[in-house]
Amino acid sequence: MVTNTAAARRCRRPGVAAFVLAALGALATSGCGSNASVPGVDEASKAASKAASSASSAASSALAQIKGAVDATADVKAGPVTTDSNGKAVSELTVTNPTASPHDYTVTVSFDDPNGNFLDAAVVNVSGVPANSTSKATAKSNRDLSGSLTVKVTSAIRH
Repeated sequence: MVTNTAAARRCRRPGVAAFVLAALGALATSGCGSNASVPGVDEASKAASKAASSASSAASSALAQIKGAVDATADVKAGPVTTDSNGKAVSELTVTNPTASPHDYTVTVSFDDPNGNFLDAAVVNVSGVPANSTSKATAKSNRDLSGSLTVKVTSAIRH
């Protein structure tokens, strides 16, 4: 789910955005199994882990292709995870632009269980963050999630 509290604008590179969303969708559907040893489950778990790693790498690679982008992960802080009325996990993001010019940000976050196991991911576009200022945005899971959850900013680029 892409949510933006600033003025809505289409991504300058729609092909890259579509690729990132597809890669994160593959990551989200790879899932995580229990640690129980059940015939066939260990192999499936290993395959899912490999797919998640590959999708995460592909998403990072796609983000790196946005022209004029710089790593801005340190500019983004994620608030605590809550669950909305539709069962989706949400976290308020605070994006701080430390530069003298306004910039757009593309942020990826992961929603994890308390053990750090990946559950879902989201890409958030934050347009027009003013120079030397902050903007708020909301990261929202694509799937219904419940229980104790954590969120982490996995990458952010300023462009």
